[in-house]
Amino acid sequence: MSWAVIGSSVVGSSHSQSASLCQDSCFYHVTSDVDGNRYLIALAADGAGSAKYGEIGSEIACEAGGRTLLAAVEQSGEEALSASLASSVLDAVQDGIEKAARAHEVPTRELACTLLGAVIGPTKATYFQVGDGAIVVRHDGALAPVFWPESGEYANMTYFVTDTSAAEHLRCATQDATDEVALFTDGLQRLALVFATETAHEPFFEPMFKVLRASSDEQTDELCSALERFLGSDAINERTDDDKTLILATRKSGAGSVGSV
Repeated sequence: MSWAVIGSSVVGSSHSQSASLCQDSCFYHVTSDVDGNRYLIALAADGAGSAKYGEIGSEIACEAGGRTLLAAVEQSGEEALSASLASSVLDAVQDGIEKAARAHEVPTRELACTLLGAVIGPTKATYFQVGDGAIVVRHDGALAPVFWPESGEYANMTYFVTDTSAAEHLRCATQDATDEVALFTDGLQRLALVFATETAHEPFFEPMFKVLRASSDEQTDELCSALERFLGSDAINERTDDDKTLILATRKSGAGSVGSV
């Protein structure tokens, strides 16, 4: 069993109007351990709107986090899936951002971003998160967020990997593996979550998962393009003007994908 995965990061309408860059990034990869077991690795990051180089921070977070997760599972398999792995990812991300901040001669807060991560093996999965956005997984047929988006001290604020307290706000959970998962940044929260009940808004996800389950490997690029168009559509922009990232993955026989944005 392997994975079919699609993902995209799309600039929000507010940034398009100001000719700003998309500050979201994503990374997804399907890899194997030494025994040939298949793993899904997925990361999404949202650069802070107040950060001068938020788009660089989010890109570094996904690249450094992805490298760390790939090395861990390829060498150690499911034994690597733990809270210490999430801490290692945060350390690698912070180190990469600190180097970039020095190169740009700015404080690290100018590269501030959130971070969402999932690594799913044959029987176990580890999820971790700093800040808002959410990871939604399917268990017993139902979709549910692993963590609820964490807001900061004030309205419209959250926590970032560059905060001095980032380790205190790193949430991590190791659970039984799932066959379907979605990661998305805060630009989609109001569409993908039901805040009154702190649940997933299943009608948002189910049509996309249905198409992904029925897809072939040859259709992956087409579905990624369709996802990008959907995230940039008027129907979505009428509900949110923020940058948005969405990764969708379903476990199926003989499928796979690799991508980063």
